[in-house]
Amino acid sequence: MNTTQSGDDLAKRLNRTERDWQSMQRICHDFFHGWRRVVADHYGEAAARQLEVEFYGRIGLGTGAMYLQRGGSPDDLEKVVFTLVRASEVMGETAHLERDGDDVLLVHTACPWQDSFRASGIPDQCQAGCDNWFGTTAASISPRIKVVTESALPAGDRSCTRRFSRTP
Repeated sequence: MNTTQSGDDLAKRLNRTERDWQSMQRICHDFFHGWRRVVADHYGEAAARQLEVEFYGRIGLGTGAMYLQRGGSPDDLEKVVFTLVRASEVMGETAHLERDGDDVLLVHTACPWQDSFRASGIPDQCQAGCDNWFGTTAASISPRIKVVTESALPAGDRSCTRRFSRTP
């Protein structure tokens, strides 16, 4: 086999892997919204919103625990935010970090969750869950990390921007 064929085979495998990952992201969204619809149908929209936020909190506890189990430092604010940027990118979101003095900003400029919430008939409702996920994740890594949402895509802002800072 020549190297061109090997390169072509590798490119095909990478394309297939990317398509599979994008399919898995859509399946995760469908799974979440299916669960949420069942809750809303049986217990009402208010209960669905409450349990949705609780769901994101539980995921945040797991995210924080995983960060610490993998050797992440609770005192390295930039590393914490970098890890959350990577988690966001894995889920198909467009995100980056910015330094602002001692604080670190996590900035999302695009997010497929907005589209899936809209497609499920509940547009612009994703912020409360995300706020809880980021806040719970940070608090489970270190009670000294504070997270404040400064802007949100669902509110019509140009980004979801969260400021991570340390408390004394």
